[in-house]
This record gives sequence, C-alpha cells and structure tokens, in this order.
Amino acid sequence: MSIPNPRRIGALLTCALLCAAAAPVQTCGTVVLPIGLGQGAPSAVTSLNPLLTNSIYNQEVIYQIYRPLIWLDRHLDYDPALSLASAAVTPDGGHTWRFTIKPWQWSDGVPVTPADVVFTFELMRRLGPSYVLSGIGGVPDFIQSVRATGPHDVTMTLNHPVNPDWFLRLGLGNSVKVLPEHVYRSLSLREMRMRQTDPTLFKVSDGPFVLADYAVGRHIVLVPNPRYGGIQPRIRRLVLDFLEGGNALQALRSGEIDAASIPFELWDLATALPNLRTIKLDGPFGYLSMIMNFRSRNAPFLRDLRVRQAIALALDQNEIISLAYHGQAKPVHGSVPPAITRFLSPEARAGYPSMQFSPARARALLDAAGWHPGPDGTRVKDGQRLQFEVEVSSGAIDRFIVLQAAQRNLAAVGIGIDIRGVEFSELIATLQGNGHDWNSIVIAWTVEAFPDSQEFFSSDGAQNFGHFEDKKMDALNAAVATTAGSQALDEAQDYAAEQQPFIFLPTGAISLLARPELHGLRDMASPTGTWSPELLSLSGDMACPAQTASAGTSAR
Repeated sequence: MSIPNPRRIGALLTCALLCAAAAPVQTCGTVVLPIGLGQGAPSAVTSLNPLLTNSIYNQEVIYQIYRPLIWLDRHLDYDPALSLASAAVTPDGGHTWRFTIKPWQWSDGVPVTPADVVFTFELMRRLGPSYVLSGIGGVPDFIQSVRATGPHDVTMTLNHPVNPDWFLRLGLGNSVKVLPEHVYRSLSLREMRMRQTDPTLFKVSDGPFVLADYAVGRHIVLVPNPRYGGIQPRIRRLVLDFLEGGNALQALRSGEIDAASIPFELWDLATALPNLRTIKLDGPFGYLSMIMNFRSRNAPFLRDLRVRQAIALALDQNEIISLAYHGQAKPVHGSVPPAITRFLSPEARAGYPSMQFSPARARALLDAAGWHPGPDGTRVKDGQRLQFEVEVSSGAIDRFIVLQAAQRNLAAVGIGIDIRGVEFSELIATLQGNGHDWNSIVIAWTVEAFPDSQEFFSSDGAQNFGHFEDKKMDALNAAVATTAGSQALDEAQDYAAEQQPFIFLPTGAISLLARPELHGLRDMASPTGTWSPELLSLSGDMACPAQTASAGTSAR
C-alpha cells in the first residue's frame, strides 16, 4: 500500500526552504496567515455556519464573525471580556441560568438582543440531530426553556440541575455562537444547509471582523468590524490562505504568508532560517486518537478489550514522541490531555502505570485471547489474521511518522496494520457515516471546554463515531454531568483509560515561525483552538504610517 515517504517529503521541503526566496510584496496593515495555524496542516474552509460544522478550520473563521455567548480562555475559564455575555450566573446550583447580554450591535447597525440568543437556541432544537454539537454538554436536550427576560437579560431553565462547571464549559463555552435573527429568520433549514459557503449569508457580524471575500477553496479575507463592541483590531486586513497543495513554510519563506506552524520533522532547519522568529504555543489541549470501529465487518476483533489493551501496551509512546515530535510532547493514555493538569485524575497524573509500554504484557493478553503467531509473525485466530487498516489524513506527515512507528511496535507483538492516506474531508465523511466499512481512523482532537468524554464514549454521544457502547461508561458520563466536584470526572477518565475505546496517542506542542514585525501570535492562538486575531499588532514594514484599523481598506 502506497503512503507518503516522510524522508522524501522532508528532503523536498528542505530544498524548497533553502532556495532563494522572492522579495515579498508588502501591503501595510495586512496579515496573511494559513488556515489552521497552530493546529494542523492547512485545509479548506467548507462551512461558516456554527450550527452545522465543528471543523477547527471552519471555527477559526467563525469565531471572528460570531462571538461566543461564553468565551473560555486558555485556562478553560469563562472570560467575560471576550464573551457576548457580560455575566453568567446560576442561583440554584445549575438548574436556572441568567445571562446579561452586552449592548452590542451587529455590523449592519441592528442591535444584538436577547431575541437573537433565544432564536439561536430555537434553531438548535429545530435542527435536531443535524445540529453538529447536539447532545454535547446537554445542549439542547437538557434545556427546558430560553426566554428574554429584559432588554439585556436571558433566562435559561434546564430540565434538572446539572454540574455547573460541566454545563458552563462544555454546554456553553466557546460552542454557542449567537446568530442574527433578522438575517436567518426567513431561511428554511434546507436553505441554511445549502448556503454554508455563501458569503452573502455571513456578511453580518457581531465579532471583531466582517467577511470581505470568500473564494471557495482558496482564501477568506476579513476586515475589522467598526461596530464591534470589544477590542478593536489593530490590523487593517486579515487574509486566511487555505494553501491547499502548498507548503506553509515555503510560502512563509517566499513572503506569501506571515507565519507558519513548524513541522516537527523540519524543526532544526526551520528554526535556523534567518529573519524569522520562533513562537512556542501553549498546550496541546488535545491528543491523537486511533478511533476503533466497533461495527467493522472486517475487523470484529477490535471489540475485544484484550486486543485494544494489547495495542495500547505495545506502543512505545516515548519513541513516537522522539521520532514524530522532536521530543515536544507527553505520553497520553486517557481522555484528558496531560497539559490540562487541573482536570487530571490522580491515576492520570501518575501517567497510568498499568498502561505503560510493555510488549510482554501485550503478548500475554493476546495469548489469553486465543491469538497465536502465524508463519509470518502476524497472529491468527480461527483463520482470521490480527490485521486491520488505519486511515489517516494524507497531508499530516507527523501522523504518518507516528503510524510507521506504531506499525513496527505492533508487528513486534504480532499485530499488523496497513496505513492508508486519504483526504481530510474523506476522513470526516467516513466518520459521519458514508457507508464505507472502515476499521480505524487516526484524527486529532482539541479539548475546547470541559474535558469529559460523553460526546465520544457514551452510547448516544454526538461524536461516538466508533459506536462504542458500554453501560458503565454511560453511567459514569451521566454522573459527570450532574455531580459537582472532581470525583465523577476522575472515575470516568480512568475507566476510559482502562477500556481504550480510542487508542490514545500523543500529539506535539506546536511552535510557529513568524515575521519579526508581526506581534501577538501567542495571545491570538489559544490551546483551546480559539483565535483572537484582534490582538495582533504590527511594526516596521508591516505597519502603516499612523495606522488606524479601517473596514474600508482596499484589497491588494
């Protein structure tokens, strides 16, 4: 099976980086960034409707147009300064919630009102399972009513009391982007779905930027929203380049863009490039997951706990971190990323000693499950080989390196994996149920809010793509939603580490290369995946004389 050769790709990228760079054409006040900066390889933006997409690439743009009701900062705490709600309180332990909406305006001059908030929750309910985050954090299922109770006040009543920390962070935090009722009210749900890339639908903003241009498959251009009620952007124009088929570092070197994520395999070379500076980002608040399809017809053995535990025990995560991430990652064996220390259970803080690399224990588990080495070393049981296919995004070279290391580790205990690279959009379509019988998919997740696992591992979880079903896991996740304190979350994450419904894998801490005249990137890029480009500033050749942010700046 053909897969990209990381060494060959690295050599090509090295050549590209060392070639003489063309002098960049400067337009003062403009910042050009690759979409996905700080998260992953660039990819196209495919939807701007926050109710219908949760792709991190799409969300990076959506945050600029629709400000979340509740904004979570890089510590996963509610930040009233960046939220649409200046206050969010529950007077009765999570049963009733009261929000104070800031006296902001939409970019067309229409006031943002509680009616917009009520309308947005109505849309979620009308969409039903089509609402992309349906069920996550109890929204909208747990909501009995959402009412405007004053010129700037919204009251939400739930069906029953919930864990306030869980609901504020997971149900509301960063996920509820309020839509302008006067724009969307006349649309049918079908029209809304059909117009996810129609730029005319997304011209009205309450965020720091407004949409100036959307060239599908190519780029998005944003300019400051003069009516934004928060911190006004200090740049005149933000261009988000999809760079599909291109290389971000080469584009940075040639002056096409102003910052790029550093590929781990090119760390030494990239950080030595002249006239660029390195910015180390916080996090990561995420992990790689090898999602197992519990309904796979070709690999039914993935339902066997002993097989999954053997896979996890056979993986040398320290070797993976060294080879794929230049040492810039930590082992992960459970559903709460190590960087989110405040939510780790005692077992997780200790690194889950029972799940540490142990080929001997992996072999013993497979022996006990009836899998015995065949003539070529791959184990066999009842005529079936212990071998399965793993699909991964073809543009993510670091993930190929992870899987090639995993392939060697697993072969040493008698498990075979075949690696297949596909387009990221194809991975998502497969996960969402396009009828393709898949075995396993590797994809990265970013924890944007409260790090519970209900959406992934509960039987009815909105993103339980692998169809994992376990009554104890369901009960533990339900307890997290209703029980204040840390005990319920501790028990749920420890059980997930035992069951390995995903095979949890490390992901690296991302660093950026940027032009020295571009400032504020670390503040802009939160480990939660949120972007705040209104915090960017410019100096030197990138800045304009007596620069003032203006929505009327001409395009270059």
